[in-house]
Amino acid sequence: MKGRVEWIDISKGIGIILVVLGHAPTDDALKSFIFSFHMPMFFFLSGAVYRDTGLGFFQFALKKARGLLVPYAVFSVITYLFWLLVERHFQFLGSADVDPAVPLKGIVYSIPDHYMLTHNPALWFLTCLFLVDIVFFLLKKACRGKWLILIAGSCLVSVVNVYVLHISLLWNAEVAAAALGFYTIGFVLRNKLKELSYRRTIFAVVVCFSLTALLQMENTRVDMRANEYGNMLIFYLTAALGTGGVVFASFKLRKLAFLQFLGRNSLIILVLHYPILRTMEAVVYYVLNIPVSSTYQAGWGILYTAATFAALVPFIFFFKRYPVLFGKPLAKRRVYGIRGLFPGKYREYRSY
Repeated sequence: MKGRVEWIDISKGIGIILVVLGHAPTDDALKSFIFSFHMPMFFFLSGAVYRDTGLGFFQFALKKARGLLVPYAVFSVITYLFWLLVERHFQFLGSADVDPAVPLKGIVYSIPDHYMLTHNPALWFLTCLFLVDIVFFLLKKACRGKWLILIAGSCLVSVVNVYVLHISLLWNAEVAAAALGFYTIGFVLRNKLKELSYRRTIFAVVVCFSLTALLQMENTRVDMRANEYGNMLIFYLTAALGTGGVVFASFKLRKLAFLQFLGRNSLIILVLHYPILRTMEAVVYYVLNIPVSSTYQAGWGILYTAATFAALVPFIFFFKRYPVLFGKPLAKRRVYGIRGLFPGKYREYRSY
């Protein structure tokens, strides 16, 4: 899995579009369809790119902390300040009464309870994925290739917690129990999916998405962030089918450059889309004088999403110049001496 993998980038591109559309004001049925599988899909894709070759536990944990917890901390602060100074004053959000200390505490806890992530609800994924990465690393060797045990154990722990224990833990650790199963499946199937990528998959896409929509109509809206799944059997089925639909679609859309671009920059989009999306809602409310509550329609959702991505493009190029904000090391280039004739020392510069 070295280097970029086209179908994974495309899948992430499709997935991040669904994330933004799902968070925008849109039709309830469409939102329910998206929520039924979009986050399990991202855990699946994270498992598909898992690598730990030659790394001890502390090296692996440090690598994942740099890649996940550094951007979590940086953009928690940035988006909290935006919420405190700007966003909490948007009347249509109704968050003016939220004590500023609550989301500040939420930066540490990273849980959705009691408005603790009101400044940027999407950030929960980073801390939860960090836990999943660490747990998978610890259990991978113990399983010795018996992946069904790990997947079944993940499902069992999640079902018991949802129906019996109702435990809510820091960094959404209880959600990590459900996510671990999807992550493991992604790790196990990554090479087999590569073999399928050249086969005809249009029929599979139609079947997967059709069954996802039909099954989800029999369930309540899923909210993985809040550990709310409704009927757990239906949830696991729709999560698997919806993820399959996106992956199979990615095999046929591998040449779409804009999806590759979105997939490669999905982390930047994830951490920034909420404040920008809410700013778009503010434009509709304050500039166009249209109540946001009247825009919960599929057409409006697509417009919000398109406008949000358009606004995100300059932010993507800006933040790509500062990879250290995302836990990435600074690249190096050779600096030449007089008139470029004599090679000098290397120096660091900001670039991916």
